[in-house]
Amino acid sequence: MNPQLNRVHNRRVKTSTSSTKRLVLRLSSLGDVILSSASLQTANLAECVDWVVAEEYAAVLRGHPRIGKLWEYRRRAGGGFLSWYRFARTLWLEGYDEVYDLHGSLRTRTLRILFALWNLKKKSDASVGSSEIKKKLIWKTASKQRLRSWGFILFKKLWPKRWLSRLQVEVFARTVGGTGSERPDLSHLLSAEFQVPEELLDGQYVCVMPGSNWPGKTWAAEKYLALIQEIGFFPVVMGTAADPESRKLVNLLQTAELPHYSGVGKWTLPEVASVLAGAVLTVGSDTGLALLSEAVGTDILVIYGPTAPGLGFEPWRSGSRTAGLDLWCRPCGKIGNRCYRMSRKHHCLRGLTANRVIEVFRKRWLT
Repeated sequence: MNPQLNRVHNRRVKTSTSSTKRLVLRLSSLGDVILSSASLQTANLAECVDWVVAEEYAAVLRGHPRIGKLWEYRRRAGGGFLSWYRFARTLWLEGYDEVYDLHGSLRTRTLRILFALWNLKKKSDASVGSSEIKKKLIWKTASKQRLRSWGFILFKKLWPKRWLSRLQVEVFARTVGGTGSERPDLSHLLSAEFQVPEELLDGQYVCVMPGSNWPGKTWAAEKYLALIQEIGFFPVVMGTAADPESRKLVNLLQTAELPHYSGVGKWTLPEVASVLAGAVLTVGSDTGLALLSEAVGTDILVIYGPTAPGLGFEPWRSGSRTAGLDLWCRPCGKIGNRCYRMSRKHHCLRGLTANRVIEVFRKRWLT
């Protein structure tokens, strides 16, 4: 393996009582890596397991007590198939007995083919009865539930409820042999070294995440402002420095002279996790940070537009809620990059008033 392309974090914190070597594959994205971490709570992976993740999402899993070796693959470093081939060879030489593919991408499917070819060659090269011939590699792949999700997207309310997608977090857990009741626990991210800003020490704040990587999933900053003004909570605005909607909300709060704290572009992922964990609630778009909030123990109120409960990615904590319009065209996809309406495009979010979200908020948190 080229050390310039990949990094490996070793964390063998305890000696395994099993000789079985297990590997989990889930490279991206932020939300899916968070959901797939539920597999680490299963009895089957109770002892140290290795994991392959894309470098840009590795911060979620670094230091996790149940991960022995964290393989960080640099997808953006170049090299294409040859880089992945070399990386695959390095993984194969580790001699894994069980591989759980929680991604199902072209890369991971190619990995399975390469493992099979190398195992066949090793078997043919070995003499009969050689101790080098290992038992058959167990390879399990998580379902993407394409039929269920696309059926719901195409047929909307006509799609039978019993055919809706199961929670994807449950699918990940069952793939590795769990019961399906396991949920992500990323409390290892919470650092005692992180100094919470003085304004947040009392814990009476709500994290607000107005932005999204997909413009079609973003509720207007002006409506978040109306929500904050009506409810009267102290908002901590989250987001990256490149997030225009988060910056806009901060400007609106400053103009309205409302008390707030801006965390836009200020914190690392572990620091963000610590702030989320200390919040009363997290309100925002359907993003990976919402899932991170649940994984560190804080309920969420998700603003749904083109997506909807039933696609398998809805909140899993009992205290969490969703808000959205009841429209014939929802859902139209998972990322909001298409809209079927001939008029009033993206009405699912543009037509969602602050009052509707306030109503959901009051029913759950102010009664």
